Amino acid sequence: MGIVQSSAHYSPIRPYAYMSESFESTRLAVPRRGHVLSRVVESYSAPIREAVVLLSSVLQENECARLHRSLLSPRREDKIATFYTDLVAWSLVSMWVTGLAADAFSNSASLRDAELWFLGSGVAPALTLLPAEQTLWEAEDVLRRSADASAYRELLPYLLDPHGPGSRMSVRRNPSTRTARTRKRTEGVFYTPIDVAEYMATVCFDTLEGHVPPTVFEPACGTGVFLRTALKEIKIRHPEYDYFSLASKYLFGADIDPWALDATAFALLSVCWNDLHGSARLPADIWRRLRLNLAVVDALLLDPLQHMSVQCSTAGRVSLSTLFPTLHYDPRIIIGNPPYADLGPRTDLAELTSIFKTISVKPNVNAEIYLSFIEQMIRLADESLCSCAFVLPLSIACNGGSQFAVMRNLIASTRGSWKFAFFDREPHALFGEDVKTRNAIMLWSRKPTDQSVEVLTGPLQKWRSESRAAMFKSLNFTPLDAGIDISLGIPKVEGEVQSRALKILFSRKNAALGSGVHICERFRLSDTVKAISNMVFIGPTAYNFLNIFLKPDKSVIPDVAELSEHHLHAIRCPSGRDAFAVFAIFSSHLAYWWWRIQGDGFHVLRRFIGGFPFCLQPLPNSIIEDLAHCGNEMWTLIKDCPIISINRAKTSLAFTPKGHDDIRRRVDQLLADVAGLEPLFVDELQQFTAHTVTATLRNRTLTETIE
Repeated sequence: MGIVQSSAHYSPIRPYAYMSESFESTRLAVPRRGHVLSRVVESYSAPIREAVVLLSSVLQENECARLHRSLLSPRREDKIATFYTDLVAWSLVSMWVTGLAADAFSNSASLRDAELWFLGSGVAPALTLLPAEQTLWEAEDVLRRSADASAYRELLPYLLDPHGPGSRMSVRRNPSTRTARTRKRTEGVFYTPIDVAEYMATVCFDTLEGHVPPTVFEPACGTGVFLRTALKEIKIRHPEYDYFSLASKYLFGADIDPWALDATAFALLSVCWNDLHGSARLPADIWRRLRLNLAVVDALLLDPLQHMSVQCSTAGRVSLSTLFPTLHYDPRIIIGNPPYADLGPRTDLAELTSIFKTISVKPNVNAEIYLSFIEQMIRLADESLCSCAFVLPLSIACNGGSQFAVMRNLIASTRGSWKFAFFDREPHALFGEDVKTRNAIMLWSRKPTDQSVEVLTGPLQKWRSESRAAMFKSLNFTPLDAGIDISLGIPKVEGEVQSRALKILFSRKNAALGSGVHICERFRLSDTVKAISNMVFIGPTAYNFLNIFLKPDKSVIPDVAELSEHHLHAIRCPSGRDAFAVFAIFSSHLAYWWWRIQGDGFHVLRRFIGGFPFCLQPLPNSIIEDLAHCGNEMWTLIKDCPIISINRAKTSLAFTPKGHDDIRRRVDQLLADVAGLEPLFVDELQQFTAHTVTATLRNRTLTETIE
């Protein structure tokens, strides 16, 4: 499906207005080298969870249920199956943590002091009468162990996460955290670093600049990182309002976990109290009003505000107007980090299939749920004016499955502007070192005047931790041409030179390499020495270069017990000359660029090889001879210099074209001449490879124009 060409040549958004680099490098909630967010959070949250366990272990379920319903359940969500002892214990401890973060009292305060601050002397003490005094003292001693008001203020959204540690790194250090990690992975729960949330919120509000404060909805809000960030962003733009007025009128959230929503209300309260300190209002009254805007509900069961279709009357489904009576129009900002998990068993699968296209093409428990959240974002956002942002897995851009193709087709047919920023996992990852994932930030905005679809993209960013803040500042977006079918994937290009080359190369899909050679898989490393001379091998993964080689000499294969059994791609060419030519093609900067913009920056797929837009057969014989000469020259230089690596006792072999840029450039130029690519692109390819391999940011001008 085509995309309407943007009238802009190079379209940056206003960079996020960060504070100084030195300030960024000291923020507790921003990952960096040697500063793992989950580990930092755990140093403060472990005593909080320990105190909760001490309290909940001595509480009685019936009494806790009665008090929680009367004091802490403004929405009366009684149908939610939960353990009230846990909710009461968490609530009591959160009163203390929130009060300390809001500077309502010092860390010498008792839990009873915190309850009196929160509920007022007319109601409290109530919750602190449930456990024995000795238990209260023990819990208070634990809480004071690492209490720090300034740290709490920044980390509060994460501190109240009941899952506890469960990152990749924490399991390695402490296997007892595996249960928490398994639960997080199953439910798709990984909380977002604060600078990511700030960037996304800033972009959303920038897009709606000049309008009244927009309603903000977070469909899987966890402990409220995005809502808390959005509240601060609204306040900056509308200082005439106090925090509480803004939060109670414009912020809404949903989650399937009742405690997550209680925690979100506490996180918002800590911000609102700054304006209301000294007023006659009790923190509990503020908390209850904030909690009314947070609903325990599966976000996939929601329908737009005045939805009148038969689905709205189906049992279990609810419209936003029913859920939030004070929400008078559909949300103008929808923001968040949807769960990265499977759909799982559903009794309403047939109904979901009739509503969500991404589920209808894969109606089973293994369907990818985050894609349905994107669909839901489109369904729920205000029809005339909206600006939305999700942080997603990179698979939104490069997974070839049917769900993903349907989702990308839906994007290409939904009016407005779609922007995609992409992030690699090495050397540094968007979520830091504890959650090593490749990610995308998806930004979508729609205005009344928008009649077409605009898709803008960026490169697969590689950066080092010390340049993290600069990376956010430098994010720019390049419009894709109308002829690019994004159902096949969202190309990750940067700048007009790359964009023009993409258009030309995309038009060559009928001249793909796979139409002239035979590509077979499942070729083991140990078998390569026995292969015929017209075979070309490509490793199944890559990073800074494509591992491509010809039949190796037996002497370079290590004499070890076990060689890697990862199967290589094998390309059978018509002749030895053609094999040298194919080897040259995939050693080029152009091949490396094409692989980076099409894939995930790690896996080398058969479709990439077969779809490479240069088939040998139509090429003039002189071009094939020149390519073969370059390939022969390259192989002669590198065939005796293999890179040998050992992983889990298995030995693998790789050959790199790095260091032979003169040959690679000659190949680039030959291919550019064949395709009619401009000379600027050949220069661009070398710069692209250099910056990608070294993981350095590019200082692009924003004045590139089409010549």
